[in-house]
Amino acid sequence: MAKILIVEDNELNLKLMKDILESQGYNTETAQDGKEGLEKACENAYDLILLDLQMPIVSGYDFLRIYDKKTPVIVVSACAMENEVNKAKELGCIDYISKPIQIVDFLKTIEKYI
Repeated sequence: MAKILIVEDNELNLKLMKDILESQGYNTETAQDGKEGLEKACENAYDLILLDLQMPIVSGYDFLRIYDKKTPVIVVSACAMENEVNKAKELGCIDYISKPIQIVDFLKTIEKYI
């Protein structure tokens, strides 16, 4: 099954996404800040990365600027203003999921790219 990296600093959101994905058979790894996420993304092979925008140390925007995009990145964020979505897409994310996540829509979006 696909391996997904979840980069999220909020423990409840991280646990929710991890539990949802693992209940569907996905393998997950987690990072609780952008720096840790970048390190894991560069050192390991993933099928997909889920990325929050507002994180400590390295923000989601900086992650997108730095990361080489060898793995598709979906932003999962409460920042759902059109300019925020457009900025993330300009920086290379393939899709955008707004928080709070809706489980059915969340899974449909994941399945679209795996």
